[in-house]
Amino acid sequence: MKKYARSLLYDKLHRGSVLVCIGLTLYGSVLLGDHFYNYYRYVKPQIEAAKQAAQRELLSEGSADRILQE
Repeated sequence: MKKYARSLLYDKLHRGSVLVCIGLTLYGSVLLGDHFYNYYRYVKPQIEAAKQAAQRELLSEGSADRILQE
């Protein structure tokens, strides 16, 4: 195998590995972006709503209106 042909082969292998790495990076970025979108769009509002509901429940348990009714 000639030295010129060997370096062409190495160049093609290197280019292929670089393209695979770029593709994986782009794919991972899309997946990560999707996870962030789903978290901020769906999960975080549900967590905040549950916290507010728990806070309202705690406030209603200790409110003066309930004490006066009992």
